[in-house]
Amino acid sequence: MDSLSQIVLGAAVGELLLGRRLGNKAMLIGAIGGTIPDLDVFLNPLFTDEITKLQIHRGYSHSMFVHLLLALPFAALTKKIFNNTFSFKYWYLTWYFLFFTHVILDCCTTYGTQLFLPFTNFLVGFNNIAVVDVFWTIPFLLMLVVCMFFHRSNCWRKRWAWISMSYALLYMGFTFYNKFEVSKKFAEELQKQNIQGVELYTSPMMLSNFVWSGIAVSPDSIYIGEYSFLQKEENVEWVSYPRNVYLADIHQAQREIGVLRWFAQGKYFIVDEGDELAFYNVKWGRMDFTKTKPEEAIVFHYNIKREDGKWKAFVKGGDMSEEKISEALNALWNRVWSNEVKGAGVTEQPTN
Repeated sequence: MDSLSQIVLGAAVGELLLGRRLGNKAMLIGAIGGTIPDLDVFLNPLFTDEITKLQIHRGYSHSMFVHLLLALPFAALTKKIFNNTFSFKYWYLTWYFLFFTHVILDCCTTYGTQLFLPFTNFLVGFNNIAVVDVFWTIPFLLMLVVCMFFHRSNCWRKRWAWISMSYALLYMGFTFYNKFEVSKKFAEELQKQNIQGVELYTSPMMLSNFVWSGIAVSPDSIYIGEYSFLQKEENVEWVSYPRNVYLADIHQAQREIGVLRWFAQGKYFIVDEGDELAFYNVKWGRMDFTKTKPEEAIVFHYNIKREDGKWKAFVKGGDMSEEKISEALNALWNRVWSNEVKGAGVTEQPTN
């Protein structure tokens, strides 16, 4: 998830494991531990191609097996700094648990986490919570702040720490329940609209757990729709795109396309733009669900073209101006309450 969420989770874990002796220092240590796996982003300037950056992020720094080694130096350092406050074994388990809770939280999002490296680069993603969910992070943070005002010997400090963690866990359970319910809804709509032979995926949209994307994938087409638990209408309007998978199979840039297909986990379509290919990863759904043209609906995609005699992939981003971001947030807020359609159906969008 986002950095603030990871810091809050790490601080809460640090408080529960170390707070009885270290007080607020425990939260600081936890916040540091909750941040360390994401420091892989500082490796990005070392690489010029976007494909390598994709492979690195949430890679070895997020591996539960690498953490077995990574926890050792941090345990030794904190044991030396805090003398004999805790045993080396306890420090080691604390650091490992801080790293592990970070990656498990990341696994709940849609991006995908390479949890089992070096044995497999399979992307673990439960797709039950958005990378930014204010209803998870903000209350969690506020309850943890309350905890800070009590002395470490005060029983209410520990109670508030457990209250904050209990809220985080209950909300996470709520997101899994939502995913189960919305998956049933999307499946019913697919059947009602006679869309057959597809594999269904669901993922929440940004900021909350109310609006969800449904992605239905067949060998030839991909369907994207949205549903909000608070909308008045019951129907889902799908937008379909031809996948053009054959373009990936015959194109010369097999390394680039191979990595992009791995990252998309089957949820993609390709557009032939003449001297280059546009690769659309839609596992997050449409970023702008008021649009249907792929270059407008999917804010970020990759263009694959030859440069200096080599095939390269370039990130193509949409308009990220303050005005456009404000429009997107307003559209998201409106989408919470209404799907703004009068009837269900499928809008077919040609891509080439």
